[in-house]
Amino acid sequence: MVLSSGVCSADNYVGGIPLTSAHSGTVSGGVYCDSYYGMGDQEAKASNTIEKTFTVPDNANVEWAMLLTNVYCGHMQNNYQGKAKVDFNGKNLGTETLNVPYTYSYNGGNGHVQVNDHVNRVTSDYMMYYDVTGLVKAGKNTAVVKTDPLDSSFDGRIRLVTLVVAYNDGSKKTIWYQVNRGHDADSYYSDDEMNENYIGSTAFQAALPEGSSLTDSKLTLVYQASSDGAYAFNGNALSSGTPQGTFSGSNTWDVKDSLKSSGTNTLTYDRTASFYKSVLGILTAEYTTSSSGDSTDDTPADNTTDNGSAGDTTDDISSDNTTNDTSSDNTTSDVPAGNTTNDTPADNTTDAKFSADLGVQAIKVSHNSAAKAWKNLVNTVNVTVINNGPEKAGSFALELYSEGSLLESKPINGLANGATEAVEFVWKPEDAKNYTLRAVVVPGSTINDANATNNELSKTQEVMHNGYIGDKPLETYLHGTVKGNIIYDYGNSSYVKVSSGDVYTAGHSLSLPEGAIVKYARLYNFWTWSATGSSGVIPSMSLDFAGSSLTPEAEYADQKGWGQYDYPTGTWAYNVTGLVSGSGNYITTVKNTNSDAENSFCIDGIALLVVYEDASGKETQYWINEGCDAVSTMSSSGGLTPDEATVKIAFAGDSIDLGNVDNARLWTTVQSGGHEGIALKFNEMSISGVYDSTPSSNLDIDEARDVTSYLLSQNNEAQIIAPSVTDNSGDYMIPSSAILAVSYKSETTDDTNITDDTNVTDDTNVTDGTNVTDDTNVTDGTNVTNDTNVTNDTNVTNDTNVTDDTNVTDGTNVTDGTNVTIDTNVTIDTNVTDNTNVTDDTNMKDDTNVTLKVNIIPVISLTVSPDSLDFGTVSPGTPSESLPLALKNNGGISIKVTAEVHDQENGPFATGLLLDQNIWSNYSKVLAAESAETSQAQLDLPLNYSSTGQFQGTLSLWAEAA
Repeated sequence: MVLSSGVCSADNYVGGIPLTSAHSGTVSGGVYCDSYYGMGDQEAKASNTIEKTFTVPDNANVEWAMLLTNVYCGHMQNNYQGKAKVDFNGKNLGTETLNVPYTYSYNGGNGHVQVNDHVNRVTSDYMMYYDVTGLVKAGKNTAVVKTDPLDSSFDGRIRLVTLVVAYNDGSKKTIWYQVNRGHDADSYYSDDEMNENYIGSTAFQAALPEGSSLTDSKLTLVYQASSDGAYAFNGNALSSGTPQGTFSGSNTWDVKDSLKSSGTNTLTYDRTASFYKSVLGILTAEYTTSSSGDSTDDTPADNTTDNGSAGDTTDDISSDNTTNDTSSDNTTSDVPAGNTTNDTPADNTTDAKFSADLGVQAIKVSHNSAAKAWKNLVNTVNVTVINNGPEKAGSFALELYSEGSLLESKPINGLANGATEAVEFVWKPEDAKNYTLRAVVVPGSTINDANATNNELSKTQEVMHNGYIGDKPLETYLHGTVKGNIIYDYGNSSYVKVSSGDVYTAGHSLSLPEGAIVKYARLYNFWTWSATGSSGVIPSMSLDFAGSSLTPEAEYADQKGWGQYDYPTGTWAYNVTGLVSGSGNYITTVKNTNSDAENSFCIDGIALLVVYEDASGKETQYWINEGCDAVSTMSSSGGLTPDEATVKIAFAGDSIDLGNVDNARLWTTVQSGGHEGIALKFNEMSISGVYDSTPSSNLDIDEARDVTSYLLSQNNEAQIIAPSVTDNSGDYMIPSSAILAVSYKSETTDDTNITDDTNVTDDTNVTDGTNVTDDTNVTDGTNVTNDTNVTNDTNVTNDTNVTDDTNVTDGTNVTDGTNVTIDTNVTIDTNVTDNTNVTDDTNMKDDTNVTLKVNIIPVISLTVSPDSLDFGTVSPGTPSESLPLALKNNGGISIKVTAEVHDQENGPFATGLLLDQNIWSNYSKVLAAESAETSQAQLDLPLNYSSTGQFQGTLSLWAEAA
């Protein structure tokens, strides 16, 4: 795709409006410009009134005038609401309602918000501009701008009030001018988040008569920033100054030696601090001609149409035409030599040869607006070509090479003098390395390009692997069939930071049916944010389960691989089949064995999976998939789309008898879920909102979802898809486990059909089974003992709700029955029949099975709300408002809560975050078991804090036993 543009694009992260012509013309007097530069003398979040007097020269006859003002709302995106009333010389120009939100371009915004035909918003500022030509008078003129808040957050301080007046004064001077207006932002975000150094530019189309003599030229720029920018005019550096106001200022330069009397003159501007905006540019050129003394009218011709160029001085007459039937401004002496016939533009000349200096101006590489190039992804290479004139160019080609090989050649069908075109190429590099990209202009046969030195441009582009793409599908670890069921339990595990030497504990309480036999058990340790200092490392940890020290049977990990916060995350899986014998409590402990005091990792949770046999259960076919694939679509993820951040999960293998299926259930585990925009697909099913922070946002489990209606006979597939960056800023997540269980209405296979079941042992030694009946379909007899040879139960009948042993007959030696206190709802041994082999019950012991139930609460569990704090706009030396943080101890013991702040170096939160009026590093609060308290958060920056702009950080609250 080829995109045409006469100006540079705005800051691709926050947006903006580049400066373009608002008015141009020729006058005999000059162009007056004066401003009020404010903010330091006003009160935030209050009504403010600024009155500014402008003194226009006494003998001025106004030809055109504009009043411009900017009001600060207090936030770069939020909709803080207020109003502004603007008066000039006693006349109300407008009462504007300022109540629109703003979205950065990077997050899907339009680059600016147009409130109405004379008001726009870019980031935190509203710009208002008015034509006051009929209101300006010679001498004193007064502008009054008043702001009032409509909510408690609106700032309302007035940054700027500027008046521009083009006037005649009878002096018989001749001054060409052009006034460019815009609202062009330049932020550090484009550099930090997109690796793109935005340099803004604005063009002035000078049109001095041929043969005229330049006597003077001035350039003025009005800007908004706390630090002046860096400038160049037609490639020549200009000096910078000091802002006249707190966040605004202007510069005026003598540019006579750099001015081009005709064609494009370009001013470039670049920030020197975090944020910068240009809003107004004025270029004037005073000149004389041989006929200047013969003038009888001191009002030279003017362009009255907004955005018109200085050359548009006649109606519907091309300046390229040589006909003498034109207005007085189009004389034959002004006709270019290239015209060969009357009324015939030069472009129509047969076999015309164009004299044009074509050049490659820039090569920019991006991936969906992020200034990055990713391995094995489709990236965009944007090449800007320019025609430096002096004539329009005919057709030519633009070629792009990678490592010397031609990627593509694209035709360009003509380019006007001074114009640029941005041409897009698609590039999918296969390796992570530095590539050399080279763009080459190939002039056509109709172009005479005498300067070939600028016909090509090379760029070294780093290509990296982005670990946030969906490139590690969750693979099937185990697939088999069981007459029974599956338990997937996360117990009381929770998110905890584990520092060097610390121990993490989690418990699981299993309840299996009576007689169930554990066929397979697996423990999952979900960990994340493993680092020593600020460097990501694979964790050093030991794990004990049920008193046994274990090593992982499988280790899965993923990592961003570039930029900040490049910390690994993982899933470690342990075989615990021999340690899970049935119902009971199972304790897991994890210790950080790294001796470095700066080392830590976080546990998202511990999950226990059990596959068990149950004689009364249904035949169930299962797939157990596991892994770790970190994906992200957030703004810091390199421009990845949901399609690129999709994790796939295949359930391949045996065919499914769809006609005999009773139900199909799907379990999925996502670390760092908790975003309603995450989509779950299973074959033709596609839903969102399932990852709702249950049981927590750190370990989000969608349990036993019914997918029966979407089941296929084979090759079923699930997908977990990250939301778009435009959906609540996207999400970072780590799908880590998926289980598919299909239960049948009746038996269709025996249980020998086990694949990849390397941990299943063969228990062929059936003991005491001489009286076993109806077991003809049992193969390998797993764990079958004493199947029907029940003894010593002669008189036991229906022991439901047994509270003592008084009803047991002929059981004189029954022991261990007197102290049973938790045996309610015991339903064991009812309807016992076939006792023909009962021989003696005098030695009967422990015949009654008692079901034990208990609800175990976590030892340590802390929840905090809300999950984000916005301090709004803060001035150093003035504390923000206090924001509440609700803390709840859900555990069974008292805990001590401490705080940790993650921020950039010398960032505002590390510097000035207060918790309960103390700096965060000194914060400590004790909460009793199952209690709640509220802390207050406040941002208080010292008066000498120098950084400005919008910042984000993270507050982590840690709980330990008090």
